[in-house]
Amino acid sequence: MIWRRKDLEARLEELEALVVQQRELLEKLREENRELKEVLADAERRLHSLAKIFFPTLYAGRRPENLGDLVSLLADGLDEWRTRLAEAPRAEGGVAEASATKVEASVKVDPQRIRARLNRLDEEERRVLGAVLKGYCTVRAVSKELGLGLVKAGKLLAGLQRSGFLDVLRVKTPRDSRGFDVYFPSPHGEAAAEVLFGKPWGLLHSEELKEKKLYMDNEQLIKEAEIRLKHAGYEKVITEFQDPGECTFRFSGGSHRADLAVYAIDTSGREVKVLVECESMSNPLYQVEKMLDAYREAFGKIYVVVSSGLAKMMMVQRVCYWAWRRREPEGFAFEARVEAIDRLTRLGYMPRYVVVRPPAR
Repeated sequence: MIWRRKDLEARLEELEALVVQQRELLEKLREENRELKEVLADAERRLHSLAKIFFPTLYAGRRPENLGDLVSLLADGLDEWRTRLAEAPRAEGGVAEASATKVEASVKVDPQRIRARLNRLDEEERRVLGAVLKGYCTVRAVSKELGLGLVKAGKLLAGLQRSGFLDVLRVKTPRDSRGFDVYFPSPHGEAAAEVLFGKPWGLLHSEELKEKKLYMDNEQLIKEAEIRLKHAGYEKVITEFQDPGECTFRFSGGSHRADLAVYAIDTSGREVKVLVECESMSNPLYQVEKMLDAYREAFGKIYVVVSSGLAKMMMVQRVCYWAWRRREPEGFAFEARVEAIDRLTRLGYMPRYVVVRPPAR
């Protein structure tokens, strides 16, 4: 008994020593964790500052909430810089003469003249212009949002086009071969957005979606789209978070990374990879234009998932804006498959919009 008691006491001492050792180790780990948190917080603050200074438009549009968002923002901004630097020598070497096939150069507009022209519009015309800038880009959408009759809404939109604030393209669908008009801002309309709302047109879409409680950020859209596509029967759906290489393709302007790669079976029974974009409407316009350039060159069409029916029309409006700015002598047509996340099922069921860009004069 005495021997057993001594053995227990010795074991107890060992355990007490082990507890003390583990406590010291825990304190050390806590201290290291605290230091790492401070370093990480400092790095995040510095990245926020860098993003605000060097990429203010991108930062204002995306509003990154975590370190991953910041790294993605900076990577996209630096990639845009790289592309511009690569294009600069070619432009100096005489390629600029072929700009008829490139994006139309921005037109400088005097804000004071725009303000004076806006003052000549009546209240109803200003309301319609504001609605189009916010993404209500068809006669029916303006009529519904502002409570106007279809005929009156159409006349007001046509008047704003004649006055130079809006441009228009026709969009066709399988159900409507004649198509419908989609209105978007001209350079003067973009300047009007700055005067009316105090911010660039490219930021108005996401703000309107947030105001209507319809906004979803890109990460939310990607995760929800992955789930819905798998439920629809696609066994292999890969996100850019899981494998960026699977979602990346090259074009003459560099490379582009899609949000999702979906493996589907085509009509001939072959497995094909379809790249899908998720658009929150917070991406800056130059980034959207680069994306559309890439898809037009590589595939001739694009698949886009958005947060709502309103966001769907906003995306079509952005496609029309991009198409209009491409001054191509022969003109072209571009297919956009766009669907709201709550209606997403099979890729083949996504609504098809064909944007028709007439030859540039």
